[in-house]
Amino acid sequence: MVALLFGASSLGLAQDGRKSLIKGAEVRAHMEFLASDAMQGRGSGTVFEQIAAEYVGLQMLQFGLEPAGEMDAAGKPTFVQNINISRNSFAGSPTLKFGATTLQHGKEMIVMRANAASLSGAMKKVALTETPPAGSAAFVSMGDMGTGQNLMQSLQTVTAGEASIVIVEETAQTRAAWATVASRRISWTTAGLIKPVVIVVVSKQAAAEIAGLADGTRIEFAGVLAPAQVQHTWNAVGKITGTDKSRSSEVILLSSHLDHVGVQQTAPGDDKIFNGADDDASGTVAVLELARVLASGKRPKRTVYFVCFGSEEAGGFGSAHFVNNLPFPKEKLVANLQFEMIGRPDPKVKPGELWLTGYERSNLGPELARRGAKLVQDPHPSENFFRRSDNYTLARQGIIAHTVSSFGLHTDYHKASDEVDTIDFVHMTRSINSMVEPITRLINSDFKPAWNAGGKP
Repeated sequence: MVALLFGASSLGLAQDGRKSLIKGAEVRAHMEFLASDAMQGRGSGTVFEQIAAEYVGLQMLQFGLEPAGEMDAAGKPTFVQNINISRNSFAGSPTLKFGATTLQHGKEMIVMRANAASLSGAMKKVALTETPPAGSAAFVSMGDMGTGQNLMQSLQTVTAGEASIVIVEETAQTRAAWATVASRRISWTTAGLIKPVVIVVVSKQAAAEIAGLADGTRIEFAGVLAPAQVQHTWNAVGKITGTDKSRSSEVILLSSHLDHVGVQQTAPGDDKIFNGADDDASGTVAVLELARVLASGKRPKRTVYFVCFGSEEAGGFGSAHFVNNLPFPKEKLVANLQFEMIGRPDPKVKPGELWLTGYERSNLGPELARRGAKLVQDPHPSENFFRRSDNYTLARQGIIAHTVSSFGLHTDYHKASDEVDTIDFVHMTRSINSMVEPITRLINSDFKPAWNAGGKP
């Protein structure tokens, strides 16, 4: 049966070598723009992220995709979504109290995110893989984190719960930015997150004190919020509508994230621009080139959405907006493949191979592999990569969603040295090409992936 579903007759453009060929020059051209110094690191919520979204949208227009963003002033659909984010600052320095101890913002703690002025909860120690009890004050020891992980990405399982307060021990990354964040006294309200929650980072000394508290100890957060300021992020969205009457309502989503971390004035050395070539200009280029190839051939039976999300680095705002405002019924979203950090080969897998986060969680990866994708299991399970990209935002809502990557834990991650000249364009071009035929088969098949037992987040 599977052989029939993925039969050669469904391949269409994959059989057309001229149309399906992705060239290194095209890959490099996109990369040289998106990861150039002129783009100033595509910081989340900055005008440079907006420029990146507009660039991707214009490429989608050129490739012949249908616009699936918001309407313009004339009522015509565009390729870009402009997303509002409420950003709050505190009128004074908020505090965190437990027993006789009071921690103050800017000193023993910094507030990363808040959408309520005052909250309290019963202390509960949790691991990064655990969902805390509703109304609790969850404490996460940073001993649970892998090397170099992004804080807000790593906390997604914890923050997906109903805890009132999330307390996390400082990392080297948060300590380096401590003075900057404290001076701004700003916290972000997550798009789509309407429950009251406060996320704070505490010093190592304070973390040691909290770790010594008994579960159930009352912890109180108090502060006065200033009026919210509306800021923005941007998604680039295009689609190809399917042709099969029985399957055109089914959607395959191919995605990446547009943004990186922008300009970091406190970074060591003279170079302050964090270009984000591998993270994630490489994934965005993959989505663009797959869009070009798929649009150049016979239209697929299923509908395909191509989305490059904004503000992934700041907490997944773009993907949260998209999944909470889907332009089609959620049950019609068959699968999501996110592309992230495919610019260099991973020495832990064979040459030419990519890995899929959460490979063991569903039958999507094995099925794609059986149909020609050079996808293998993530060789870095301790890094929790399944929870560290936009795919997890969708997976938490039950959607089969994984990330395709070849990140080999290189030392340029989230550094100014993640530049275009570090990209292996032979590997990257070959990697994107390797996904064309398996994806073509998927978008023309009846195959619907499912979570394996215990695999659903």
